[in-house]
Amino acid sequence: MKGPTQRLRHGGLAGVARRCLKPLVAAASRNTRLLQMMARTADLIGAADRAARLRAIRLRHLAPKHLEARNLTGVLELMAEMERTGLAMQFSTGRLLADELVTAAGRARLLEAARDVRETCPDSAFVSHVTALCQAMEEDHIAAGHTLIAEMNDPPTAPKWLRARRFRILEQSWRIVDLIARERMDWADEAGDYEALAISSTETSRQGPLEGGELVQSFKEHALQGRMRDTYLDICAKEFNTADSLPARLSAIEAMLRTSIRHIPDYSASHALANHYLDGLEVEISTLFNTPPDEAAAEAQVLTLCTLLLLARRLNRPELAARIIARFEDISQEPLFLPVLWPVPAALARDPACLTQAGRIMSRIRHQAPRINRDMQNFFRWAQLAQDDAGAEAFFGTLSETMRRRAGCLYYVNILQRQGRFDEARTLLRDIHGQALANPSKVNAVTSHGMIKRAGELDFLIETAQIWQSVPQPTDPQGLVVIPARNIDALRRYPLMVLLELKRRGWAVIPLVQGLLPFQPTGRPEIDLMVGSLTPNQHLTAAAEAAFPALTGFVAEPARGRLLWNDLDFSHAVWEDAAINRRRYDISYDCPELQSYLGMLMDWTGLLARALRYAHDLERAGGPPVMHMSLFNARLPDAIYAAYARAHGDPERFFHVHVANGYQNYFTNFTTNMSHRFVLRNTTRARETRSASFPRPANFDRYLAAARSELPQIRARFAHTTQVRRSTREAEPRAPEAEAALARIRDWKSRGGHVACAFGKVVCDSAVPFDGGPVHRSMKDWINHCIRAVRDSDTLLLIKPHPHELNNQIATFLTQYFTDLFEEPLGDNVLVLGHRWFDIHDLADIVDLGLIYNGTTAVEMGLLGIPCLLSGHFAPIDYPIGHPVVETAEDFEAALRFERPVDAAPDLADRAAIWLDYMASETFTLPYRYHARPVTNTVMYPPWWVAEDLERYHRSGDPAVQTLADRALGVSGEPGEGP
Repeated sequence: MKGPTQRLRHGGLAGVARRCLKPLVAAASRNTRLLQMMARTADLIGAADRAARLRAIRLRHLAPKHLEARNLTGVLELMAEMERTGLAMQFSTGRLLADELVTAAGRARLLEAARDVRETCPDSAFVSHVTALCQAMEEDHIAAGHTLIAEMNDPPTAPKWLRARRFRILEQSWRIVDLIARERMDWADEAGDYEALAISSTETSRQGPLEGGELVQSFKEHALQGRMRDTYLDICAKEFNTADSLPARLSAIEAMLRTSIRHIPDYSASHALANHYLDGLEVEISTLFNTPPDEAAAEAQVLTLCTLLLLARRLNRPELAARIIARFEDISQEPLFLPVLWPVPAALARDPACLTQAGRIMSRIRHQAPRINRDMQNFFRWAQLAQDDAGAEAFFGTLSETMRRRAGCLYYVNILQRQGRFDEARTLLRDIHGQALANPSKVNAVTSHGMIKRAGELDFLIETAQIWQSVPQPTDPQGLVVIPARNIDALRRYPLMVLLELKRRGWAVIPLVQGLLPFQPTGRPEIDLMVGSLTPNQHLTAAAEAAFPALTGFVAEPARGRLLWNDLDFSHAVWEDAAINRRRYDISYDCPELQSYLGMLMDWTGLLARALRYAHDLERAGGPPVMHMSLFNARLPDAIYAAYARAHGDPERFFHVHVANGYQNYFTNFTTNMSHRFVLRNTTRARETRSASFPRPANFDRYLAAARSELPQIRARFAHTTQVRRSTREAEPRAPEAEAALARIRDWKSRGGHVACAFGKVVCDSAVPFDGGPVHRSMKDWINHCIRAVRDSDTLLLIKPHPHELNNQIATFLTQYFTDLFEEPLGDNVLVLGHRWFDIHDLADIVDLGLIYNGTTAVEMGLLGIPCLLSGHFAPIDYPIGHPVVETAEDFEAALRFERPVDAAPDLADRAAIWLDYMASETFTLPYRYHARPVTNTVMYPPWWVAEDLERYHRSGDPAVQTLADRALGVSGEPGEGP
């Protein structure tokens, strides 16, 4: 039987039905059953918006009992229903979900609940997002990705606006799942084949979900992240050509410039295409400089000009950028524009050269109240870049409680962190995350995942601050320890417990970059000026800008891969960073995106160089000794410390200490991703070494002499080393191709021929401050010389690529492999082996001579008693076990052709075993865990402290921490250290 309003509706009296509903709304404000009936009635009379509001009211009334009981299944069921209304739940609902998402236990609870809810609400994109996110973060990213793809390819029936929102949530969720896969050095698909995904998803998205009259953009993410650049750019071009407005066309050009999370070698084609399409918009762009008719048009003009300014800078169009900046200056003095100018100062301030103009314009508009979240976001973005912390705090104080929970305040979270107010930042972040999750149809999967990480970062900083402040900063320091960590990931790689111990011993620790450690002054202004003298946005504080010496002789040329600072050449470090970034050996410095990346590193290097010179001036003026501690000797910007101290420092007064994880991967064969060992070394004293991770040759020689009495036990302990299956792993039985190669090698030897084997390396990680050796300029020069040297000889040259090329935990999505370095034609007597064909012990009876540029293979071959020619400069320093080194090209070629004997140390195998004993010894690589530090490229983030280690330390101390501090100060030495 129909109710009265339904009868009125069916009788054609919809207007009367609507009037009948009005008094019922107030009467039924807390009657959930009546609210449900009224919502259905509103649907029947065509009042969809009113029906949505009534359903939302009902759902908000149902939420408290589930929130009080922390019934996640019930909460997610309500969120799935709320998604259909397009409206938001109460804030407390989102905050409960936010609290669950930031812990592993909470995500496990959410995942279980979400899987239950998916049975009854299979159309909810919000529940799918929660399911996929929790599933992926619990190491099941492939299944999560498959489910999202299936849902995108088969969307449920829904109103067009809801289909569009759901598609966007699923699209963003897949993007996050793929990011999580990338952090695990994997793909979101078993085979890493995104081509089929790109095709199917593109076709689905073109079928139709509509919102606001605009076709939802084709889903390009699979093509982008699958490194199908041509396909991706084709999609972008089609979007440009079908766009119906200038902002939409500029958005398509911006998309062309997106880089993938697994890099390609060169993005020049993307920039060329973007420039081509931007050239065609000259007439439309000219209209942006006309006076708009009203405030709405003025706002659209300002937003479009900000987008265009970003493009002009990125595409290196200084004339266009200058024209836009001049336009901003002009309109900032016109009353029509003042309410809509909030984005302008933030856009200008992204270029440090425009900070003054940005501040001038902000001074004209900041007296206004922000209208919307975007206004607030842009104010805080500008304040962060302009270092206007006081202004940001005052502005935040004027905001309503609701506005403080909006995503625009995320930039204020950054400001609070920079000030060391970690607890306040974490509390604010929690509220922002809760508000963002309260509207299930508008959840931004990318932002939500970012806030989960951000929460972990701040939790780590809060705990770090508590530990850090347990030891006061010395007020009359005996020395200074300067640490240049630029972010939280770098900070957690430093030996934080050792730094505490150094404070106890009277050395003040000086973190250069703000927002990582609490401010602890020494009471000496000239020293305290250095603490937090750099912002995370690459600016010096005003005091540091005035005090630090200006740079002279600093030549930064990203387009040439060149960086000089007076007598120091860091061009190899530039190559190292470029190679690591692009995962290859051969670098195109013409790539605009690479130039931007290298330029950023060079800018950091210049800022740290100014701080370094200031510290040196202090020391030379009678100040305390200075220790610069850094993570890298061969990457920017850290590379300046070891190089400068070697050239201009002193091992007692102004020196560099390299800190690193202990070299445990070799012994664990990558069975763990968390470092349990640590090493450090004064490289100003040990200037012949490249890293703290390997023994100094003189120390090793003394250790060797002392260890000979234990040689039988040492040999027995490491006898298994060459048996470890680093290459073949589970490849059993041997592949037919490998068997054929083995037969050919044995046939060659049976006919009196000789066999040499050149061992490849992962091409993008040399980890040396300079390249080359006695005979060769580089590894590429070396391998091609090997190929030439054996031509027309009786030598069969085997080339064994490194098995880690196939291990993304180490190689990380290479774009070039060792065999790609070959420029010489391969003769009949050159045989390239498969990565998984042979382990080292398989070569024992078939290889007469090893050829090694650098690497631990030298030790394994030494254990087998097979001599190897070491060719890289640092190879005999890293592995001083008695392998020969030749000094001329003629001697190198004669050795490869077996025209002269190659003499290794007669006790080569003994020396190799004792080298392993040295490296494995806890007197060299000391036990140190405490805080999570990865030993591979697999991401362990955000970091955390290990509670049991801290408890043990507080209970009984730690001799390893004491020893590491001793070594940093030169009080004690490494094993084998002489007088």
